[in-house]
Amino acid sequence: MTAVYEDEAVRSRVLEFLLRYVDDPAELEGMQLITGGVLSSLATVALISHLEKEFGIEVDDDDLELENFDTLDSIVGFVRGKRP
Repeated sequence: MTAVYEDEAVRSRVLEFLLRYVDDPAELEGMQLITGGVLSSLATVALISHLEKEFGIEVDDDDLELENFDTLDSIVGFVRGKRP
């Protein structure tokens, strides 16, 4: 599987989760999810739990940085970096 295809698969699965917080998926492109107020602290915890279950990764305390979860692109990059 190529990296581009893998990134698109991750993006699609993350988008599916995030759709419970927005009406239009196009709104998520480039949007700041946490600092922009889209995700509350509880929604962010749910997102992290979802990423761990969906992608079989472990989010360590050191990973809990805003830049890892504030945009769709940063989430995709984070998951890519955590996967074997």
